[in-house]
Amino acid sequence: MIKAPEHISALRPYIPGKPIEELERELGIRNSIKLASNENPAGPSPAAMRAITAGLKKTLNRYPDGNGYYLKNALAEKLSVKPEEIIIGNGSNELLDIAVRTFL
Repeated sequence: MIKAPEHISALRPYIPGKPIEELERELGIRNSIKLASNENPAGPSPAAMRAITAGLKKTLNRYPDGNGYYLKNALAEKLSVKPEEIIIGNGSNELLDIAVRTFL
């Protein structure tokens, strides 16, 4: 069995804050603004909403490219590496899972 080093064993997981809806219920308040979780109380800008809406009209009825062809090629060019040297995933959890499964 592989034993983790002490500095790894001593790490504590991040515990996220409660959702704003839960806090409002607990405190009996409404229309609060939560700034502790890096959330924008104003929502996306009108320009961002237009860009999102335009993008969704073109792609919402299609599955995305699971291999990330254009993303990998753009990253490869920017980083001066080959596209096959780049791994993309659905967030850091998936990438960490891939790394662990690769080497264990």
